[in-house]
Amino acid sequence: MPVNIPRDLPARATLESEGIFVMSDERARSQDIRPMRIA
Repeated sequence: MPVNIPRDLPARATLESEGIFVMSDERARSQDIRPMRIA
């Protein structure tokens, strides 16, 4: 499951280096995805 984060977030490079798939807001808008709500 991708993590949707802002493109300029400093932690983006760290997440990618750990193998976590991140998706920009622009790309997420073109996908058929729904946000997961965590209480």
